[in-house]
Amino acid sequence: MIQQLVRRLTGGGTTQQQAAARVLTADPMDLILHMEQVWDAANLWQDPVGPAGPARRALIQLGGFAGNGPAAGPAWDHLGYSFVLENTRAVQIIRRVVRELRAGEGLGIPSIATMRWLDATEAIVFGAPNLFSAWLSTSTVRQDPESVRRNAYWRLFGMDLAFGTDDNRPFVFDKAVAANASFVPLFEELLYELWQALSNLRNTSGANQADDDRIFRIAEQLGYILRVRRQKALIAREELAAATALGWIELSLSANTPVVVDLRAEATSAADRLRLIGERVGLAPHSRSGAFFAMAGDLSLLLRTLEAGYVSGPEFAWLLYSEQSPAAPPLPPGAAPLGAESRRVITEWSAATGKDLKRIPRPVRVDSRPPALSR
Repeated sequence: MIQQLVRRLTGGGTTQQQAAARVLTADPMDLILHMEQVWDAANLWQDPVGPAGPARRALIQLGGFAGNGPAAGPAWDHLGYSFVLENTRAVQIIRRVVRELRAGEGLGIPSIATMRWLDATEAIVFGAPNLFSAWLSTSTVRQDPESVRRNAYWRLFGMDLAFGTDDNRPFVFDKAVAANASFVPLFEELLYELWQALSNLRNTSGANQADDDRIFRIAEQLGYILRVRRQKALIAREELAAATALGWIELSLSANTPVVVDLRAEATSAADRLRLIGERVGLAPHSRSGAFFAMAGDLSLLLRTLEAGYVSGPEFAWLLYSEQSPAAPPLPPGAAPLGAESRRVITEWSAATGKDLKRIPRPVRVDSRPPALSR
């Protein structure tokens, strides 16, 4: 949601840097009202009335970003975006930053811009009480936002984060019984098949290694298991809260922003800025944070495409590995070629996991066409 807001603010004489600065110094209430606006516009329940009632909609129109709402659809990143970014350990590092800056002057005296950033960070990332606390998907029942996100990651991907608490104890959260344990082997098999297809695009002679039928079957199975966890818009609110929190952190580290400057962590990449900030607060980020940052946005696009079911037959498999449309049936509305994005995900997923996706020792079993799901 945060990166999408910056893009909507850019243009008409406003640079991306100016748009980012406006968001990073915004009143947290304006950001929260905009999040409510984004959720209401998506209307994932397809309710004729919509998620928000008259009182909430009236308040939304008072927000500082009321004129910058999305047209329609989920205007936020897929949960996979949040998962890979949170694996950098940025949330836990920023928690220490907030604690230090609020508790004393050990990290120096923050600028006014950083003080504004602190207000928003506590509301957006760490669940400070606010008018619409429900949007954080937390309550007295689910008090810790990180526990809520870990539960969602487990349900959708069958994966937990690569670390425990910030003092290295095991992290305890509710692990749902219904979880997509088959996601990782299926997804890595798909990346292997996409690599073969991408390599074939450069071939001018020799055997065609692209297997469009298998790409379609794996994409179909992945789309199905993701949609199974999405029935009746399950996990959607948690996904939006996660995308907002991790998008805020990504934007904070995307340049030498005021908080980065105040922490004396200027660098040329988000991963290096996070490393320097981690050194200031005594908590090292994941050693492969650069790969996580690099693939987050592209992974979101790839997973959205799989979940939408755009690859509805072998004739559409090229969507996942080509950058140009061949002579093929018309694309479904919203679909676009993802050749460059898939290439980046393959490269960075391999770097992050240490797995050679160019070789799969034993292909995974792909089920026959799955049954239809209720909405």
